Amino acid sequence: MGILLGLLLLGHLTVDTYGLPILEVPENITGPWKGDVTIPCTYGPLEGYTQVLVKWLVHRGSYPVTIFLRDSSGDHIQQAKYQGRLHVSHKVPGDVSLQLSTLEMDDRSHYMCEVTWQTPDGNQVVRDKITELRVQKHSSKLLKTNTEAPTTMSYPLNATSTVKQPWDWTTDMDGYLRMTRAGPGKSMPIFAIILIISLCCMVVFTMAYIMLCRKTSQQEHVCEAAR
Repeated sequence: MGILLGLLLLGHLTVDTYGLPILEVPENITGPWKGDVTIPCTYGPLEGYTQVLVKWLVHRGSYPVTIFLRDSSGDHIQQAKYQGRLHVSHKVPGDVSLQLSTLEMDDRSHYMCEVTWQTPDGNQVVRDKITELRVQKHSSKLLKTNTEAPTTMSYPLNATSTVKQPWDWTTDMDGYLRMTRAGPGKSMPIFAIILIISLCCMVVFTMAYIMLCRKTSQQEHVCEAAR
């Protein structure tokens, strides 16, 4: 009889020690300045244990201040500082993680997750865990790199083809050829080189022909005078 009572007592102590919900919270977590962060706080639901109260507290000075409360009447944000940017998970049983958006540098602190359950025998059990939130402020150069998007300039398709060279040849739809001066440092295309060489050759041949004609004319005048 004594052994049986001892086994029953041992079993009861085991349930009290190991049968309670256990909160899982990281020791610390880092969030980006001006960004969003989720501070995990989870537990494995146990049969017969009903969640009745969830609190999130933040250490301000030497004592914690309640910033969020969830009870039978719903969710309540206790500090105006967190209005519109604080949310606590509720869709998944056992997940009461805290979500903060638009982090400021003064958000870094120690946050406490506290959950209260009602036990099968009508009592209440409270568990809490503390984690440190760190806010990382990026350098201005890194922020510029991340926030600046590449600029893509688009141009409409025109019916004019333009080649920028030392002499700019532009062919329009009406078939006229126009030549304009281009800026320095531009390379010359092959067709422009061929065109310039052809013009030079024509000038050389023309000058040679004129000179030959003049020489022939002079020789004829000499012969006529000799006669």
